[in-house]
Amino acid sequence: MGDELILRDAWGVIEYKGPGYFIAGGAGITPFIAILRDLNRQGKLAGNKLFFSNKTDKDIILADELKSMLGPDALFLISGQKDSVHDTRRIDETFLKAEVSDFTKHFYVCGPDPMVEQINGILTRLGASADSVVFER
Repeated sequence: MGDELILRDAWGVIEYKGPGYFIAGGAGITPFIAILRDLNRQGKLAGNKLFFSNKTDKDIILADELKSMLGPDALFLISGQKDSVHDTRRIDETFLKAEVSDFTKHFYVCGPDPMVEQINGILTRLGASADSVVFER
């Protein structure tokens, strides 16, 4: 008796605003899965690219499904396994300069807080508009 229920927007919601780059670290892929599945169902995946960083090959969540949906637009990066079958670069300024062809597109970033903070800073330096960078708050 006397309990209170507060209803508000869900914490950490990432809303799709248009084609762009999904940048995920580890479990940070989670909010992107539903978005990518929905876009795939609608036939609207074109123009989107995924950069998904993990420590080892075994850590990649839903690798087969993501690869099947995005094909060559799903890039898996591995930071802690020297014999990985995937790309072993880090998602840093050099990587983003090499892999991003259009900094006016949307960027969706989710992962550990330090990674999100670092990538948001890099994207801003490279010309991405603050309005085009979407991340968990």
